[in-house]
Amino acid sequence: MTRNYALFLGCYIPSMQPFAEASLRRIAPLLKMKLIDMEGATCCPVPEIVRLVDYDAWLYVSARNLALAESEGEDILALCNGCWETLHEAREAIVSDPELLTEVNSHLSLFDKRLEGKIKVKHFLEVIVEDVGLQSLKASIKKPLSNLKVGVQYGCKLYKSPESKFVTYFDNIIETLGVKAIEYGAEKLCCGFPLSLYSLDEAMEERAKFKLAKMQEAKVDCLVTACPGCFDVLEKAQLLLKRQDLHYEIPMLSLTELMALSLGFRPQEIGVDKHRVKTDALIAKLGMVGN
Repeated sequence: MTRNYALFLGCYIPSMQPFAEASLRRIAPLLKMKLIDMEGATCCPVPEIVRLVDYDAWLYVSARNLALAESEGEDILALCNGCWETLHEAREAIVSDPELLTEVNSHLSLFDKRLEGKIKVKHFLEVIVEDVGLQSLKASIKKPLSNLKVGVQYGCKLYKSPESKFVTYFDNIIETLGVKAIEYGAEKLCCGFPLSLYSLDEAMEERAKFKLAKMQEAKVDCLVTACPGCFDVLEKAQLLLKRQDLHYEIPMLSLTELMALSLGFRPQEIGVDKHRVKTDALIAKLGMVGN
């Protein structure tokens, strides 16, 4: 049975990481997922900025995005950890407080929108494990990636899921794909994203540099993450730290890209060959050169 989802891409993926979206759109039909674009959706908005500055603004903007999905009658699929956090926490706050719900709807009425809390906010990991199912994912694999050694970057926000279940789901998916996850000793360390909003240089020095060095020591073939914020910081860090004569050259993949490769798509179909941190060695190891 095909399941429908209101797709919430957030800001980073459409503007800087189109390969994450491209790979999701490629694998969705194979996994019996129909993605419905949310026309008029805005930034979630990012909690590290908006919620700290103006909680009400954060809540009302989130509520409008939720109302857009509710008008489609479908649960939200969030591909971004930060978007999931904002939309999930805003929804929980609103639907658990009748007075707040009334107040929010008074603001939404200015846009001819209304929120009742009928839909849920689901992270991509949650959809794959709980809705699609790991057995269905396994049955869709066309190219085993058992020769691939990856360093997993979970991202802080996955630990905010109930009992950190999204971290376990990430591991479950990696295991189902047959990929070997290499322990590098800094899996739980923040990539530096929130700090990068203040100072990218400090984020690189205090977080990213250490993580990348640990992965390099562990000799991973690539870094895999489900978080656009983590991807952004660790990618920029690899490029900018060359100024210090530090050359990590660790290819990076979004989880959707890793899944798409395993489900038989060529790197060129989803943009793996267009990353700023070169993926040539990774593509060669997968035996996909020239495909």
